[in-house]
Amino acid sequence: MTNQQAKIAELQAQLATGKKNVTPSTDVKSTTSSIKLSTVISSQEDYIDTLRNINANYIEEESAMSSMSNMIRRIQELCIAGSNGTYSQDDLNMFANEIAGYLDDIRGLANTKDSNGHYIFSGTKTTTLPFVKQNDGSTIYQGNQSEIKTTVEGGYALPLNISGSKLAGSLERKNDAGIVVTKVDMFKVMEDALNAIRSNNLSEIQRGSVELDLVIQNLGSNLVENGLRQKIVSERETIAQDKILVYRNLLSKSQDIDYATAITQLSSDMLALEAAQSTFSKVAQLSLFDFIK
Repeated sequence: MTNQQAKIAELQAQLATGKKNVTPSTDVKSTTSSIKLSTVISSQEDYIDTLRNINANYIEEESAMSSMSNMIRRIQELCIAGSNGTYSQDDLNMFANEIAGYLDDIRGLANTKDSNGHYIFSGTKTTTLPFVKQNDGSTIYQGNQSEIKTTVEGGYALPLNISGSKLAGSLERKNDAGIVVTKVDMFKVMEDALNAIRSNNLSEIQRGSVELDLVIQNLGSNLVENGLRQKIVSERETIAQDKILVYRNLLSKSQDIDYATAITQLSSDMLALEAAQSTFSKVAQLSLFDFIK
């Protein structure tokens, strides 16, 4: 009866908790397996959190570059308008003021920080202000060309940012003979276009509109690269979530009880205990004289 009562108590505890092993000592092997599976699940959940943080930075980077691209398109429109020679100097000065405002805004976007306070376009020099305006109005880049990378499952080295040098690009500026005389980035292109508008230099305004188109193409390439990285992160997150479902199913099989089976077993054990108690009660009532008879 003691053994039967212990079995019933264990089944009642299992039904109350929903777990096969109420205490680790009940089934050491199953408990060890459950701990391992729980650890793996926790690790995958942490991995998903990391992927989501990475993607949040990508989205911030994408937003900054998209805004830059829209502003540069507007600067190009102003250059195209200013190159036709029909606007007065007052009109061109208005164009120049608008371009100067966009230039400051774009520089500000290029100096965007992430949620941790790090500059996203500084390469690996994340605490260094990447783009700095000089006294003459030019812009210098203080970051580097490296990109921060992290290794995701499968061994893939995933870049976490687009460096400022890649953001600004490098365009070849040629003379009339087609010979490359210098290389310029997007800030130099915008600054020269601004000065050309102010001085009403039609040939340089026209050159600016052409070069701005190349700047927009470079930003477009960076946006495509950003989108591909977001896709990789999304795929990795889906894989991790699928793994968690599999591991949780295994964990459930390892530690959760089958209620129908447990209730049936409990009913059977209860009946067996009642029978044993009834038999014991009758035996206990017998005296030595009953046996002598």
